[in-house]
Amino acid sequence: MPSNISAEAKNKWAQVAACHSAPEKIRLMREFISLVPRHKGTEKLLGNVRRRIRVLEDEVEKTRIRRKGSRAGGFSVPKEGAGQIIVLGATKVGRSSLLAKVTNAKVEPSPIPFATRKPVVGMLPYQNVQFQLVEAPAIVEGSAQGKMDGSQILGLARNADGLALMIDLSENPVGQFWTLRSELEKSGVLIGKSEGEVEVTRRSAGASVQVVGGGMLVDCTLDGIMRMLESYRINSAVVRVRGKVALDDIEASLFSSTVYKPALILANKVDAPKADAALQSLKQELGDVEVPVLPVSCLSGQGLTELGGRIFRILGIIRIYTKEPSDREASPNPIVAKEGTTAIDIAKELHSSLYRRFQYGRVWGRSAKYPGQKVGSSHVLKDGDTLEIH
Repeated sequence: MPSNISAEAKNKWAQVAACHSAPEKIRLMREFISLVPRHKGTEKLLGNVRRRIRVLEDEVEKTRIRRKGSRAGGFSVPKEGAGQIIVLGATKVGRSSLLAKVTNAKVEPSPIPFATRKPVVGMLPYQNVQFQLVEAPAIVEGSAQGKMDGSQILGLARNADGLALMIDLSENPVGQFWTLRSELEKSGVLIGKSEGEVEVTRRSAGASVQVVGGGMLVDCTLDGIMRMLESYRINSAVVRVRGKVALDDIEASLFSSTVYKPALILANKVDAPKADAALQSLKQELGDVEVPVLPVSCLSGQGLTELGGRIFRILGIIRIYTKEPSDREASPNPIVAKEGTTAIDIAKELHSSLYRRFQYGRVWGRSAKYPGQKVGSSHVLKDGDTLEIH
């Protein structure tokens, strides 16, 4: 087990899970921490709980500010377009220059460090969709602990669809990358997929545990999972598994609020002296972290025409066009969906009545064997397909 924590501590965590008041949940979490022994097996668990406490404390503070009618700390950015991308980086790496170059944002790059104090939003057109780019204030060492509005900045990253990590190739790019990655991980945001991922969703009714997702259970069985969850008073849950997962991973997931976000590294100032060597050092430092690198210059525009396509790919999305059976042409405005979306998913997105009354569809495009192929509800669509629902 990752922790071997006592039954008393497990009961306390069950109280945490059942609590809906943020201040009370914080109090119970602190009591839980006091009941957990300190050793190597509990370091990650306690770190996850402390991180969740910080997130809740930020939420309590935001609620207090809203109730006072203050606009301070207004970092929330409603999502628009086909995906929201948060642009993160140290100060003076070119975040403002990027938005000025590729979006409609009215922003003036400043020579003053830390000039960006609030999120700045711009829309990046790509073919017939748009992506929302959000320039966040600068990340510094200690952001995950709240330094310089770091908790709110990293909260933007946590809620986004994807991240653009901006690196200045002329100024210690490897150090910049590790600061960004470290602060993101401390706040529970991963940019590299782990070998296995677990999500436990509690259910209010029933008395069963389901394991779904197609992953591989290592050294554990469904009975073992059920017994472990019952020790935390979880009698009904759906356990979603991706990759290789052991019982320790499932238990650890109960305390973790870690999320994975697809990311793209924008290596800026590729036209600076010694930029080629710096770029190679950065790529070598990534190791097995599968994050694509796009060399760009916000001064000359080099590489920026590829940005929309790169974002499209890292988000794993597709565009589906729809048409009425009586129309000759499809709608010019596509529905943006995740890869793996089926015909019935699109019907549900369009209207509940289409979903309920779905009989069959006709498809033109890459997923069709021939134009106008008749398909069932489980037909998996591909980017650029046109779907007609009957």
